[in-house]
Amino acid sequence: MLEYTGIIKQVRFYSEDTKFIVCVIDSEQEDKPILATGYMSYVNPQDKYHFQGEYTIHPKYGKQFQIQSYEIILADDESEIIRYLSSPLFKGIGEKQATAIVETLGKDALNKIKEDKHVLDSVRGMNEKKRETIIEVLSSQDFDQEVLSFFMGHGISTKNLALIQAVYQEHTLDVLQNNPYQLIDDIDGIGFKTADELALKIGVDPLDDNRMKAAVLYALKEACFQDGSTFQEHDRIYKNFHRFIPNISYEQCDDYLDELIDEEKIIQEVEKYYPFDLYESENIIAKTFQRWLKAPLYKYDDEEVNQLLDDLQNTLAIEYDDLQKEAIRLFLEQSAMILTGGPGTGKTTIVEAIIKLYTKLNPDQRIAMVAPTGRASKRLSEVTGLEACTIHRLLKWDLHTNTFAVNVQNPLDIDLLVIDEFSMVDSLLFSNLLSASCKVTKILLIGDDQQLPSVAPGHVLKDLLESQMIPTVKLDRIYRQSQESGIIQLAHSIRNDHYQEHLFFDYKDIHFQTCASYDIVNYVKVLVSKAMKEGYDANDIQVLAPMYNGVAGIDALNDCLQELLNPHDEYKNELRVGKRIYREGDKILQLKNRIDDNVFNGDIGILEEICYKDNFEFLADTLIVNFDGVYVEYTANDFYTITHAYCMSIHKSQGNEFKIVIMPVLKGYYIMLKKNLIYTGLTRAKQSLFVIGNHQAFAYGIANNHDEKRRTTLSEKMSQTQSISPYDFM
Repeated sequence: MLEYTGIIKQVRFYSEDTKFIVCVIDSEQEDKPILATGYMSYVNPQDKYHFQGEYTIHPKYGKQFQIQSYEIILADDESEIIRYLSSPLFKGIGEKQATAIVETLGKDALNKIKEDKHVLDSVRGMNEKKRETIIEVLSSQDFDQEVLSFFMGHGISTKNLALIQAVYQEHTLDVLQNNPYQLIDDIDGIGFKTADELALKIGVDPLDDNRMKAAVLYALKEACFQDGSTFQEHDRIYKNFHRFIPNISYEQCDDYLDELIDEEKIIQEVEKYYPFDLYESENIIAKTFQRWLKAPLYKYDDEEVNQLLDDLQNTLAIEYDDLQKEAIRLFLEQSAMILTGGPGTGKTTIVEAIIKLYTKLNPDQRIAMVAPTGRASKRLSEVTGLEACTIHRLLKWDLHTNTFAVNVQNPLDIDLLVIDEFSMVDSLLFSNLLSASCKVTKILLIGDDQQLPSVAPGHVLKDLLESQMIPTVKLDRIYRQSQESGIIQLAHSIRNDHYQEHLFFDYKDIHFQTCASYDIVNYVKVLVSKAMKEGYDANDIQVLAPMYNGVAGIDALNDCLQELLNPHDEYKNELRVGKRIYREGDKILQLKNRIDDNVFNGDIGILEEICYKDNFEFLADTLIVNFDGVYVEYTANDFYTITHAYCMSIHKSQGNEFKIVIMPVLKGYYIMLKKNLIYTGLTRAKQSLFVIGNHQAFAYGIANNHDEKRRTTLSEKMSQTQSISPYDFM
């Protein structure tokens, strides 16, 4: 750990919300100023600090000192005290008055003032207003130092300190000492585990009522995220709670549950228990669609639409069939529509037509095109010719606070909202999007209801379809250009529960190779090597598997493929992180959204450079990854957000497409083998699909359509008649 003592010479950037700072430190240990970044809850350029941290390399801004901890040093030199007291921090105290204070009280002036404010009465030119200003500032700084010492003494990060103090300010210590679990409700990004760790560090009784209530709420939320439900039943909550807080009776747990219901942190409807935010998310979705569906329908001139449709067909050299034309007209007439269907059914064709016709008929209308992932949004842009982005970027998600800058108070200024890959959108994200869509008059949802549902709670596309409240076009015809594709034929046979093994023999682009689990790794290497010899590169080929562990798991496959595609080379830097070795040239998968860097969960990049700390004077080990021209740096705190991408999970592959997909399917995967998982995996392939493993396991998986039902109530709420006020959306 590197240590510096000095003042903040310049503040280049400081966020009052997140407390993130970019500054220049004038250090006693270095001749040159130091560029530093970090989190500081309190900043005064005139103060002297003791900093601890390490250097990192930013791909754009270069070498930076990363502040990990700091403390304020009280000025003890007469010239420093004069500079300090004459700073803008002490309003009304200039250099002349500061000099008089030091001449009268000496170099121990600050301590003398803190002990007895009346010592200032002996200073020439001092009045009551000046005295109170000095006392107020010094008291405030004492408090800041006390808070800082408290946090550092308990091993709490400067980032968490900054977040907490930004909310509670002078009440920070009171809140922490009275009920640290309040942080969960008040501060976005701090959950039960962080708050509980902090609470136990500062000596909170493990049986404290606040801890018990926070644990019950956490048990409910964790259960919802585990199975994708928006509510749970009583027994599941208790079972989850008892798993990490044992020796608490059923009756005691019930008492805490009742208190949370009274506080409206948990909503109870008969035997259903919802976290408040998930309950509200379903209400917001239902109310918003009811508003759209009650809006008067706009009727376009049939002759004008037909003429524009004819012109479009001539321009694109395409002829729309009756169902496609029906879908286009339905979209134009309705305020909300769902377009669903499998691959090869013309969703892309219809979306292109819809957008081109709509812009012709409504040239002044503002359109937002979004998708859950970066790659899906890029494909949507390519199809429509309009700029598309992720939902998080549209809503201006703040990584540090986990909040959206675009919301009900600051809504989207658009007329039409188009969402692609909608099966991936969860209840909370969708409700946030709809809350910001009070000006939107028309929405189009596009998705395949047979794909995997969202990772987070909710089953929004399925629930909306089941409600039968929203006009829907279901595409099931495979068009001529797609009929020769074995991938598409296989997908539809599985989708329609008509799978036949002979399909693998009838088409050249799909293959099934029987293979034992112990031989999967070797066979994958053979297939990848063959593809590379045929001119494909590592980005064209994607291995997909459902599980991380085992001889044919994701981890084992990544290890073997790294050895094959990017072997050890004395000219390439390497870095060991746990059991994993990162090497320059590696294929890298992003696991968390980094909206500030325009990189999202599921994006794939190349590890361009590894910078070692030993080569750069205390520099932290740094990985620099290139995501299609966007360079992102990763240090130790960020390593958990990436992994190798030679093999990835089917869940992480959603929203992506690859020329070649290799998908092991084994009996050892049986817990994960489900129809929607296999269907999602094989539909990622554009040119060739290789399924390797056990045919019985494959047949079992595609027949297993009894996925554990997500417990949601959106479909019911959609069909309920509710009184809607305009104020519901303000």
